[in-house]
Amino acid sequence: MTRSRLQPVPRAPEPPLGDAALVAVDRALSELRRGRAIAVQDAAGRAWRLVVPLETADDALIAHALAQPGAALVITGARAAALRVPCESDEVLLLALPAGLGPAQLHELGRHWEADGWRTALGEAVPHVTCADELGTAAVQLAKSAQLLPALLVTGVHAEAVPSSVLPVRIDQVARHALPREDDLVRVSDARVPLRQGVMSHLVLFRDRRDASEHVAVVVGTPDPATVVPVRAHSSCFTGDLLGSLRCDCGEQLQTAVQRLHAEGGGVLLYLAQEGRGIGLANKLRAYQLQDAGLDTVDADRHLGFSADERSYAIAASMLRQLGYTRIRLLTNSPHKVRELRARGIDVEEMESLLAPPNQYNQRYLRTKRDRAGHLIPDEPG
Repeated sequence: MTRSRLQPVPRAPEPPLGDAALVAVDRALSELRRGRAIAVQDAAGRAWRLVVPLETADDALIAHALAQPGAALVITGARAAALRVPCESDEVLLLALPAGLGPAQLHELGRHWEADGWRTALGEAVPHVTCADELGTAAVQLAKSAQLLPALLVTGVHAEAVPSSVLPVRIDQVARHALPREDDLVRVSDARVPLRQGVMSHLVLFRDRRDASEHVAVVVGTPDPATVVPVRAHSSCFTGDLLGSLRCDCGEQLQTAVQRLHAEGGGVLLYLAQEGRGIGLANKLRAYQLQDAGLDTVDADRHLGFSADERSYAIAASMLRQLGYTRIRLLTNSPHKVRELRARGIDVEEMESLLAPPNQYNQRYLRTKRDRAGHLIPDEPG
């Protein structure tokens, strides 16, 4: 009797995934947002850190990380200064945690934004502070890219001891993700959209293949690319643009810009997915709480561990190039925005102010933009 042998089933070829760095970072960001650990490694794969997001991790994961040798907290220097932790650097810092600290206390560190709450959670201990290495810096960059609080629990781990369930990402991949290339922005779709007050527009949607964020160019009227085209680069503001919040001037600037572009016969409004100056809506609302407690908009963001402005205008410059509008008159009160676009190859020939009338809720916000962010806003705009 002849027995037939089972033939092994050939393995299907792996489908191409595209840019390996973007794939690795995208998966790492998803893990952090969902409260799972990742492993950050150097470019050579010799040094590793287990990274746990303090904002989203549960008690079991934090307890696991605390049980590892060398557990420490990574935060920015701005956050450390706000919490009155002794430091001499504005860079990313490594805080050695006192012995006996448990998950509940670590979560308290994540919940308290003011120095007194932080001190209560730590007890009498003053954490030892050192500058973080490139792995810690990459971990903070990942948290910011995920729009999470840049506060992470890290532990050293040997390469052979990294659990198979933990996704690895290299620091060179993080660096690649942080610096967009021209081909990262893809033009996806477009349509004619009539607006109020007789404004005709053509919407063009672009997608950033690094993180799938979507940015929209609102082409008002028929701007001539052979001339200097009026342009407004507007970062999304859910509270101001959609709800009409009085805490900022974003909504009024948006509507004023559209009407001005229409009155001039044509122009471009770039609607950029950069909520809260790049920190995301959740952190923007946290910053609002801090502003209600007395901080201004710049200090509130720094208190949470962010810079005064986390936005990039590389996407805006790429949108303009793809649309063919590279000689522009920029509608803005911010010289910084002019410098950023010029540095990315856009010929900003003129800067035109875009003022919104103040109200009782945003007067301090406007003063802070003028006095601390360099915006050209008079004492009484309007």
